[in-house]
Amino acid sequence: MVCIGCDMGGTFLKMGVVSQEGNLLFQQTVASPGISSPTQLADWLAETLTELHKKIRDQGLSLMGVGIGIPGPLQFPEGILWDPPNLPLQGKIPLGPLLKKRLPFPVILDNDVTMQALGELWQGDGVGMDHFILLSFGTGIGGGIVVNGKIYRGAQGFAGELGHITVDRQGRPCRCGSKGCMETYASLNGLAQTLNEWKTPIPPDLAAILMEKTYGDIPEFLAKRIREGEIQWQVAWDIFADALGAGIGSLINLFNPQRVILSGGLSHYSAFFLPRTLETIPRYCFKIAWEHCEIRISRLKNKAGILGAAYQAFHA
Repeated sequence: MVCIGCDMGGTFLKMGVVSQEGNLLFQQTVASPGISSPTQLADWLAETLTELHKKIRDQGLSLMGVGIGIPGPLQFPEGILWDPPNLPLQGKIPLGPLLKKRLPFPVILDNDVTMQALGELWQGDGVGMDHFILLSFGTGIGGGIVVNGKIYRGAQGFAGELGHITVDRQGRPCRCGSKGCMETYASLNGLAQTLNEWKTPIPPDLAAILMEKTYGDIPEFLAKRIREGEIQWQVAWDIFADALGAGIGSLINLFNPQRVILSGGLSHYSAFFLPRTLETIPRYCFKIAWEHCEIRISRLKNKAGILGAAYQAFHA
């Protein structure tokens, strides 16, 4: 028996076939089409999953179910999205019920970073941890909270939107409607806004990135220029690091975790922000809690969401 684990972002859908032992047997990434309605999203996901199901059957494997991690806020276990700030959809989106009508096998939806936290708990840096927090950095910041060895969900299942804790109450407007959220500084969108506010002229290649909103190219642009000696670009990472340090410090005070795991594409550039983040964190939390907390970059990287989604499907 196998399950399909899916990790859906704003640009790509990562899918994998996972065994009950946690082995990733097959993995593929599919570009997300332009989505303008819940029905269109459900139709595309159902078609994509049906094609993968056929491949599984051709290999003589039996599918138990599918888990899908998707940017929230998401009401679990109903699979209802509510005004997701990082997807081009608004209002109440009954994606779970829409998919169940279209698929012949069980499907369960959860917040994408909650799924990543489950992956870490099952096969990654959360193994053996009773209390940890996962922060995943991409377009925004997603969060997963593990308390007493279990995912903490809150009253309606919306807990974990950690990118939207306030680090500057007079700060940048956020797509969630608030101001000064951590992800308005420590994310791809945050880096883009920092560069859009840059006081001196920026080079044409960077101007093109910002104009075309290909923000995924920003980290490598900054890294390359800094390595070549243009140290002024380090300021962008320093703004990122200070906001992240303030946010993590607040989370340490709130949850007293054993570990904070950093994941997602931007974690690959930790050399540019993590040293300053580690210097900043103690200014925002109690000393005793900080002394008993470890900050770690995820070893699972992009696999965590797939593994966690499959884990959720196995145990649903």
